[in-house]
Amino acid sequence: MESLEIAKKTIGDLNADFVQADATYPIGKFDTIIQNPPFGVVKRGIDLDFLKSSFQMANVIYSIHKSNQKSREIIINLAKMYNFNASIITEKFKLKPYYPWHRKRAHEFLVDVYLFSKE
Repeated sequence: MESLEIAKKTIGDLNADFVQADATYPIGKFDTIIQNPPFGVVKRGIDLDFLKSSFQMANVIYSIHKSNQKSREIIINLAKMYNFNASIITEKFKLKPYYPWHRKRAHEFLVDVYLFSKE
């Protein structure tokens, strides 16, 4: 819920809907979905469940995923199955400790920021 409040403040007066729901189940139709799913490290494949649901709800999706070649192949193939094009922007991302299992003051890793658009 905290994330939704931050997003609402950040977006300001722009016309946007914010939805709190189980992201692994489609719940409606939207113009654009912006998501930062769990990377699938703790619960393997959960990021793919988020994508499958998003592909059914919007024609444009921005999504952040842990960067590695095998994941890229899986994600791009999944997008193709749902008739989406995938563009990737890769950059370093710093994560401050947030969860109890985070031990470092900051952890830097590569992420893939995807833009999916309907073919």
